[in-house]
Amino acid sequence: MATGVPHYSALVQGLVNDHRQLLQTFGELKKSADAEDPAAFKQALHDFKAQLVPHLLQEAIKLYTFLRQELKAQGNQQAYQMVNGYKTEMGGIGDAAVRFVETYTATADADIDFAEVRDALGDIGRLLGDRIRREEAELYPLYQSLH
Repeated sequence: MATGVPHYSALVQGLVNDHRQLLQTFGELKKSADAEDPAAFKQALHDFKAQLVPHLLQEAIKLYTFLRQELKAQGNQQAYQMVNGYKTEMGGIGDAAVRFVETYTATADADIDFAEVRDALGDIGRLLGDRIRREEAELYPLYQSLH
């Protein structure tokens, strides 16, 4: 094992649990947007960001850094490139999700265009759902195989 970020045996289960919680909170976000309830929507935005940011940081440090250091040490260039692709993609998705949250958190209640919000949430939901499925099918088993 390369020196640096260690392998955490409980990491994958914790990340999977985070995914379930994030999806549940995202559902609350959609529900509040469907109801056009600004107070509930802003609370759901806060709750979603409070879960998303620590999850992204944990993945960035404990998952991606570990995978990259191990795969580089093994000389597994193909898997290393795959992980880099995931890391780059996740950065973009995370930035977009946080930008969405910050935009609508700062928008006055009366100025929230819930039709626009619902469209954006549909796009974000598809991206997050696809990403979660691929992480759990590809990255997490790879992580577990390296210990």
